Amino acid sequence: MDFLGIGLPELLVILILTLIVVGPKRLPETAAQIARAIREFRRYSSGITRELSDAVKDLEREYGDLRGEWKAVSDELRQKAAALGGDLTSIVGEVHEGLQIEAPKPTETAATGPDPQATGPGEVAPAGGAVAQGNVQGGEADASAPVE
Repeated sequence: MDFLGIGLPELLVILILTLIVVGPKRLPETAAQIARAIREFRRYSSGITRELSDAVKDLEREYGDLRGEWKAVSDELRQKAAALGGDLTSIVGEVHEGLQIEAPKPTETAATGPDPQATGPGEVAPAGGAVAQGNVQGGEADASAPVE
């Protein structure tokens, strides 16, 4: 028997010291008081153990409930994201279909190449094929010249 590191020799020493300190007349009363204290301590410790185990069970149940709720929210978000992804894919397809415009057919002026009248540096042929008429001196065009 070894309780909290107290073996038989240590227990005998404790009993002898108790007999000397308390005396043979009060020894049965003291033993009864010690037995009551041990019973109360066991009852108190079992009550605490029961309360702690109940609290742990409650926490586990709440954790399971929360985990189930979060899983439901996660599943719902995944479904909504998949639906949104499908909607976006269809919208992108519609936009691509709408943007597929035929390329403009080349005009004759664009097919013949650059306008031969636009020969000076800084002169650019306008979109209609007309060239700005003006004096070009030192790389600058005369701004007062009329444009056709």
